[in-house]
Amino acid sequence: MKKANIEIEYNEMGFPIIEKLGKPKLSFSLENPNELHIEGNQDGLLLLAKALLGMAEYENCDDGFHIHLDDLYEINNADKTFIISKNK
Repeated sequence: MKKANIEIEYNEMGFPIIEKLGKPKLSFSLENPNELHIEGNQDGLLLLAKALLGMAEYENCDDGFHIHLDDLYEINNADKTFIISKNK
């Protein structure tokens, strides 16, 4: 069985540090109202995984912190917004 390990670093304020490595590409679309389609290359999918894990482990979910994968990382050519946030 193949296993993958993903490590997330956090800054002094507790925010996850999500580095853009390689040439990540991701695309997000709604195929229909009930189907979200995420497609990307290896670098893009790893960036998404790190962002999701970083947000899942983020401890202060009451401060409004969120991650914009589209604007911050410039990985979505379709000009769509993709925001990851955490609630209790």
